[in-house]
Amino acid sequence: MFGCKNTPNGPVTNNYYYSTDSLTDPAVKPKVTFTNPTNGAVGPFVGDELYTSHIYPQIFIQFNKFMDIVNFNSNSIRLTTKDAVLPLSLLNFGYSPNGLGNILVYGFSYKYLANKVYTVTVDTTLLDANGYKLSSPYVFSYTPEPQFRVYSGSPSFYTDSGVVSPYSFSPITIDLNSKINSTFFSNIQISPSINGQWVTNPYSPYSSSPSDSTAAYFVSTDTLPFDTKYTVSVSAGGKDVNGLLMKAPYQFSFASQPFEVISSYWSSATGPGGFEVISYITFGSNGFIDTSSVRSSISITPSLSFDLLFSSYDGFRSFNITPDVQQMQRNTTYTITINNTVRSVKGVYLKNPYSLSLTTGI
Repeated sequence: MFGCKNTPNGPVTNNYYYSTDSLTDPAVKPKVTFTNPTNGAVGPFVGDELYTSHIYPQIFIQFNKFMDIVNFNSNSIRLTTKDAVLPLSLLNFGYSPNGLGNILVYGFSYKYLANKVYTVTVDTTLLDANGYKLSSPYVFSYTPEPQFRVYSGSPSFYTDSGVVSPYSFSPITIDLNSKINSTFFSNIQISPSINGQWVTNPYSPYSSSPSDSTAAYFVSTDTLPFDTKYTVSVSAGGKDVNGLLMKAPYQFSFASQPFEVISSYWSSATGPGGFEVISYITFGSNGFIDTSSVRSSISITPSLSFDLLFSSYDGFRSFNITPDVQQMQRNTTYTITINNTVRSVKGVYLKNPYSLSLTTGI
């Protein structure tokens, strides 16, 4: 069925119980043989276990019999804390032939929170393939997040590209395992500093009403210098809304992009010679361009005359080249190069030239 290969003796090295003969044997009564997390487990969980993701944690429950998955009711398997009943979703239902399964994988789309004991109850309402119930409920508990801590920070070199646009990078996010309020922000530093503010609600950062969240967001309307590395540090000593102390510091880094051409697109049309020509080309950059530096930076090979047009709709981050179609030759490749003498309005030059080759029709 799921997970393990058949073995003649039952147990296998990963602690999953597996005995092919017992899965449908009417003489064998159903019982739970393995869970992950195990009873009494204390996190944080590390390694390559499937349940380690804090965004979509997973729970594994294995039985010695095929269980009737189709007829589970809402109380068959429950996840609870002292103050809440948490909804679960059976993730591997679609892989269960005839609605039967002996390894059940449950998931949920919320975080494990700090200093909470989670309890899973496997109820006697479950039936196995032969219609038998568990002799008694099976209960196991675990503490996945015993301490208040940072789960992750983004953007980060460790979680994604870690390189952000200088003019649209916000919000920076610190994901935590417990609720915080604005008093926690004094424990966060960005180096070099960026104009902006930390908030718990990025969609209404200037709201005067009190709020708390399991994440801190840095909102800024400022632009960043190009090609600069930033480090976000969360110091130990901060507290969540319940007074839990963060004992371990956390740090992550990201960088702003260098000044560069990041996009190009073009349009073609039938030219005066009856073949397809390049009617215009648009180049987009990731910064505000000093328009006076552009024309001298453009070369077209073989040589063509061209018109240059700027548009203010994007704050002069792009420009159009319209080549003289009268000069174009059929079945010819033209290479348009933007060299690194193009400047931003703050005097930063393109880090690398940009070239694009296009071929006319035959």
